[in-house]
Amino acid sequence: MRQRVLSTLRAELTWRHLGKVAAFVAVAVLGAWIGLALGAERSDQVGPLIVTSEVTFSLTGDTVIDVPPLGTIELDTHDGPLSLHAQVDSLDSDVTQDALAGTSGVTNLDQVPGNVRDLLIRAYLQALVVAVAGATLAVLVVWRRPRWAVITAVSVTGVLVLSAGAGAATWNNRALAQPHYTGLLVFVPQVVGDADLIVSNFEEYGQQLGGLVENVAQLATAARNLPTLEGNPDTIRALFVSDIHLNPNVWPIMRSVIEQYDIDVVLDTGDIADHGTGVENSLLKPIESLDIPYVFIRGNHDSSSTAAAIAAMDNTYVLDDEVIAVGGLVIAGAGDPRFTPDKSTDPTDEAVVASGQALDRVIQASDDPVDIAMVHDPLAADPLAGDVPLVLAGHLHVRDQRDLGGGTELLVQGSTGGAGLRALETEDPTPLTFSVLYFDRVTQQLTARDEFTLGGLGAASAEVERILEDGSTP
Repeated sequence: MRQRVLSTLRAELTWRHLGKVAAFVAVAVLGAWIGLALGAERSDQVGPLIVTSEVTFSLTGDTVIDVPPLGTIELDTHDGPLSLHAQVDSLDSDVTQDALAGTSGVTNLDQVPGNVRDLLIRAYLQALVVAVAGATLAVLVVWRRPRWAVITAVSVTGVLVLSAGAGAATWNNRALAQPHYTGLLVFVPQVVGDADLIVSNFEEYGQQLGGLVENVAQLATAARNLPTLEGNPDTIRALFVSDIHLNPNVWPIMRSVIEQYDIDVVLDTGDIADHGTGVENSLLKPIESLDIPYVFIRGNHDSSSTAAAIAAMDNTYVLDDEVIAVGGLVIAGAGDPRFTPDKSTDPTDEAVVASGQALDRVIQASDDPVDIAMVHDPLAADPLAGDVPLVLAGHLHVRDQRDLGGGTELLVQGSTGGAGLRALETEDPTPLTFSVLYFDRVTQQLTARDEFTLGGLGAASAEVERILEDGSTP
């Protein structure tokens, strides 16, 4: 009997002790969690990027990177209990301006990978401090025993150091080569899709983010070094762009080329937007800052709202089965009859061909000979053969040139925006392409063109090729 009583008392004491330990641990964990929630966030500069990051408790660990407006990249880099969450907030304006000017700021881009490693270390150290402080303060407030608070500080420090060690021990380099891109846009509630080949490792990802800035500087340098076209100084210069797809990096590039080449007019064959929403229209305001005539036709990703927003700007011309004289040229244009984001409509290719036939009737009825016809899809170009010397198109995201017959040449632009978000869905990045077209001011005939090719996401290359209309190069 006595033995049974002693056994029962020992059991009760054990359970009470375990209960106190459990309560102690729960308060310490809650305090550490509050500390992380309130004080683990930090803002750092990683190369040209301003990044906000924080460390949180997690059962799975991992690294999550938000890149607005592209979406979210999840990397299975390590196991729990700590997870790193980072968000790219903006580009540093000074670094960006240095890149555009081709000055020394661009050389700092090779420091991006080191900056990323430093960010990880600083983020975890800050998380360690705030978690220990939160846990210690929570225990001190609840039990008011300094000795317990000291034990808490030592214990939490040990746990977090071991957690960081566990993360390092379980680091998964293969996961860096296969990130998961969810692609939820911030301005339209639609999933873009999966892009598992955005980066090959964390360091390369940092280099790619900086690569766009470096490319801009390289292109500006190439443009400055290319001599202006020799011959008749009385030349009309047009900048031919297409399929920008909301890429914000396009506008500083276009401004640089417009200034370097003294461009008279911009010719845009559509798909400047991605979904044609009203929110996207606010991203098109840089058109007004170009300060030269901007001639535009709708692509299959541009809505009537897109066209109206551009038409409301100064110095813009939106053509829809119309002929205008601008920049010394007579230009005809028609928008694409399709609107791809509207899934309730599904026009066939025949509708595109019919739009070209309708534009051809407009050209034939024009009082003045038309120098250039603008269509979005090259399918609309064939009906124009023999009635206009030059047809410009886009849509395919691949540059092309064809003789349509009857003295009509077709030039198809690639994607000036590097296919926008779609560039993230392929292993090989889509290059950014655009052209400077030279016209004789007397005859309005195309005499030469400079074809610009800028490496896409992660590719650091910039090329400019001059082509004379007789097929030779200078």
